[in-house]
Amino acid sequence: MTQSAALAQQEPTADPRRGPGRPRHTDTEPRAYRAALDLFGRRGWSGLTLDGVATHAGIGKSSIYLRWKDKRQLLLEAVRDLQTHLDRPETDGLGIRDYLIAHARARADLFLGEHGPALANLYSAVVADREDFAEVCEEDITRGMRALAPRVERAVTDGELAEGTPVVALLDAIEGAIFFHVVLMPDARSPDEVKAGLGQYVATVVDVQLRGVPR
Repeated sequence: MTQSAALAQQEPTADPRRGPGRPRHTDTEPRAYRAALDLFGRRGWSGLTLDGVATHAGIGKSSIYLRWKDKRQLLLEAVRDLQTHLDRPETDGLGIRDYLIAHARARADLFLGEHGPALANLYSAVVADREDFAEVCEEDITRGMRALAPRVERAVTDGELAEGTPVVALLDAIEGAIFFHVVLMPDARSPDEVKAGLGQYVATVVDVQLRGVPR
């Protein structure tokens, strides 16, 4: 046996599946994503740091810094990951009214849920620095009800909604009403009180907007 062959047998073979900077533990990414969204929801953009995420998630700082170059990249990935885990309503076969109500209710539940504060702060961050958050703005979760535009446009084409229906304005009105109602809660209600009347409120918002569509 040659010397080089003997050395090859003695040295461990590198794992080809692990690229440089990848986390050592399979739960590093989900823990970091959850911590990033939680901290961002509590403290906003200025209060989000990679060191803070590492501490909050109980992850070694080296694992964080090897995986993410900065907090913007981590937040973007966290938002994308959240989007893949959303509970999406079953809407097959629904007419446009019930379709919009189902999605509007899911949107309201998202705002009232664990990551609602992070999503609300995300909108503030976009307003303050839209260029830096351009990639985040492309995600359906931040586009809100506007992401449903193709389905509403199809309803117009099929005659379910009148020709000339202002699709973007219709969806923006629903999104805005829900955000104001469940995030800002201007009349000092508790989250439990908001949830109790949410079904009726969402249906009313959708009906009001559809009544304003030209016939």
